[in-house]
Amino acid sequence: MSLIIRQAVKEDGTFLYTLAYGHFYETLAAWAWEPVTREKLLRIQIDGQHTSYQAQFPNAQHGIIMLDDRAIGRLLVDRGVDFDTLVDIVILKEKRGAGIGTWILRALCVEADLTNKRMRLHVQVSNRARNLYERLGFHKIEDLEVLWLMERLPNTGASIAAP
Repeated sequence: MSLIIRQAVKEDGTFLYTLAYGHFYETLAAWAWEPVTREKLLRIQIDGQHTSYQAQFPNAQHGIIMLDDRAIGRLLVDRGVDFDTLVDIVILKEKRGAGIGTWILRALCVEADLTNKRMRLHVQVSNRARNLYERLGFHKIEDLEVLWLMERLPNTGASIAAP
């Protein structure tokens, strides 16, 4: 298995749109919407997220997660002066549950430890990934009702070694 993250390029636009569409289709239960409405609302959601990320994290690095030379996800990381922010990670539904996200998160934690920086992320309270974040040493620093802002201090001693 060859897992790499490469810089996103303009030619990734179709893949990124399809990935975001599938993600929002699932998380917003869009299958229950009228097809004409669904397409418009999902486009608005995708465009809105893109605009929001650009405004909040103009210097974020946009990566494409590659597994055996096939694009399977995206990773947005903003490397700030005081802390790094995991802005977003999305993996194709059929590739989830294989430990790919865990490997990537562990690598980001090692990088933060090596640079002695805190790491932050937002997670939906109901997202099962929250358990992984907690195992890696993230703790809630702000409760935003449906989202938590979580932070991991460098060199917390939390288990970041491979399973």
